[in-house]
Amino acid sequence: MDKMYSYKDFEVTVKIESVRALSSEFTYGPPVGYIAVVSICTPDPRRPIGVPIRLVNEGNRLFDTENDAITAGSNAAQRVIDDRLSP
Repeated sequence: MDKMYSYKDFEVTVKIESVRALSSEFTYGPPVGYIAVVSICTPDPRRPIGVPIRLVNEGNRLFDTENDAITAGSNAAQRVIDDRLSP
């Protein structure tokens, strides 16, 4: 699941990476959690602001659901943009 949107004239992309456990047979099991990868760009011309941010939950834990990761990534992007725009 990915989410793209505009916030205060910046383009925000939040991509979700699933983390899977390895079984003893070296096959991938179901996702055990998710990581949010946040990218922020200027809209025109499209230029990245810094490098993508990889987010996990408090205590260095994976997010339990894709929606939790999307929400956290969106909130983090908004805080970065607000901090960048503050005098």
